[in-house]
Amino acid sequence: MDDNELARTIARRIAENFETAQTFVEGPFETIEPEDGATSRDFSAIETLRAMGDSLERKLLLHEELGQGGMGVVHLATQTTLGRHVAVKTLKSGFFDAADTVRMLREAWVTGTLEHPSIVPIYDVSVDAAGSPVIMMKRIEGSPWSDLMSDQATLRNRFGVTDPTEWNLRILTTVCNAVHFAHSRGILHRDLKPDNVMVGSFGEVYVLDWGIAVSLLDDGSGRLPLACDAYEIAGTPGYFAPEMLLGDPSALSARTDVYLLGAIFYQIFAGTPPHTGENLHAIVTSALLSSVRFPIHFPAEAQRICRKALGRNPQDRYETAEEFRIAVESYLQHRGSRKLAHDAKRSLTRLLETLANEPKGEDRSLAIFNLLGECRFGYRSALSAWPENETARHGLDQALLAVIEHELDEGNAHAAEILLREVSVAPPEIVARIERASRDHSDHEARVRRLELDFDPTVGSRTRTLIGGVFGLVWTFVPLGGWLYVARGGQESHPLTIVWSLLFLGIGFLVLVWARETLTSTLLNRRIARTMGLHLGAQILLGTVAWRAGLSPAHGQLLLMFSWCLTQALLSVWVEPWFGVSAGVCAACFVVAGIWPDSRHLLMSIANFTFTVVLVRVWFPRQLLGRIQERRAAARARARQWLLTPEPRRDDEPQGMIK
Repeated sequence: MDDNELARTIARRIAENFETAQTFVEGPFETIEPEDGATSRDFSAIETLRAMGDSLERKLLLHEELGQGGMGVVHLATQTTLGRHVAVKTLKSGFFDAADTVRMLREAWVTGTLEHPSIVPIYDVSVDAAGSPVIMMKRIEGSPWSDLMSDQATLRNRFGVTDPTEWNLRILTTVCNAVHFAHSRGILHRDLKPDNVMVGSFGEVYVLDWGIAVSLLDDGSGRLPLACDAYEIAGTPGYFAPEMLLGDPSALSARTDVYLLGAIFYQIFAGTPPHTGENLHAIVTSALLSSVRFPIHFPAEAQRICRKALGRNPQDRYETAEEFRIAVESYLQHRGSRKLAHDAKRSLTRLLETLANEPKGEDRSLAIFNLLGECRFGYRSALSAWPENETARHGLDQALLAVIEHELDEGNAHAAEILLREVSVAPPEIVARIERASRDHSDHEARVRRLELDFDPTVGSRTRTLIGGVFGLVWTFVPLGGWLYVARGGQESHPLTIVWSLLFLGIGFLVLVWARETLTSTLLNRRIARTMGLHLGAQILLGTVAWRAGLSPAHGQLLLMFSWCLTQALLSVWVEPWFGVSAGVCAACFVVAGIWPDSRHLLMSIANFTFTVVLVRVWFPRQLLGRIQERRAAARARARQWLLTPEPRRDDEPQGMIK
């Protein structure tokens, strides 16, 4: 028999009972109760109650009516022995036959076996003199969950609820706890729905209406209706599990109640129970096939949970109500994570808009930095709550990659490389761009460091100062020696001048060999060494040309002074501006010597001495100068202390006179 034929067969069987068929079509969200299933064991239990007498009535003082059900009425009463208010349930007028009594007592007996915070306690059960049941239970005040489920205003005003979906799911998890406890005692509810859940004034949750519950276990008392006797259709059609239509007691299990819990879960999101239809056949088909349609706003993860709970085959469902509760709790946790990710997406959108539209500048850079921080915080919080939140992971990666591209465009390869470490899966093209940019940046940094080193005047400053100072002093005294030589009758000649230049060039070469590591370590030192070598070579060339041109030695020496001026001027351009001072002094000496040639030797010494002073001033190591200054300051402090401290008086000095 195929599914459609089976549905038609079940529909025809249901149609034979007018009241049941009418409930399916006109009230699919109302409970269908089975026909009288009283057995001899039930009547035996009733007789036992009767034998106990009607002492319970003497302990109760009835007050106003609290409400009515299908066959029962509930009154407020005072339990006189304890002086507390209780609820007392009895049969309504017209329901005094044995079947009605059994039905009401069964619910009390079932409920009485379940001591749980979310199941209304039964304090006592008896029958009155007329044989009508009297059930004393805890009085609860509140509203049916079905009345509160979609009433956002009431939820906000009474319970401060800002997220109705989360509140409803929390109520459902509490119901799951109660149902799981009942299952541990072998009891199936069979009619779980929001109408049968009461939410107390202080947030208490109670699972009510255990009237069609059955027991999977026979305790031998005869009080509990057994699942093996449940051949009739019972429950609420809009929530029916497929096996509830088959009339096969062996198909009932804890997974049947799991289906009903899944139907409530569906209603929380969809707004209606899962099984609806225009006629009996449509409702039966929907329940039998468990064909559920999910509205477009139904979350994807919630759909997966719902499909599993509403599996047509009981073996495909969650095994227990506890397993289903854990799934709902996980969804709640994930839902919070998704909300954090949703909030972070707003920051991501603003970040992308800023990157695309804002003009470059400090304001844009600051906005990008702040928005990336917001994205990081939101998405990381979402991932902390639920590490498998792919939406949060993708959003964080998108924010990071967008800023990485921005940093690459700005030339900040190092910042891009740091951000890339946070990306879960780095795109190969971005990795390649960063590697290229990092190599380029490293090469650029190496060139900058090399340039800084090449033009660092502190490198080799001690060696340069020593060599320059020695050479400068020699150059200062050599012209004076020439002046004395001429004054004593000696004759100047070009060969003598050339020999001195060759001597200085040779000494300079030896000094270069001795200090080659220092004088060749930087571009600055190499330029200075080459300049001085070229200068000495130029002196030899000038002396030779002057000699061959027939110029006097005095004129040749004037040419040498002019070459010194040019060399120092060049040093002031590419080495140190202070050499411009010595170049100016040298130029002045050259002019004066041209006017008064006899003063050339003294002027040459003055020019060379000025050059030496400037050289030492420029190249003297700053760290040595600092230490010298510290030592001078310490010496001045010691001297000041010595001068200001009075000399100690000797013991043998006479004391002053006392008048």
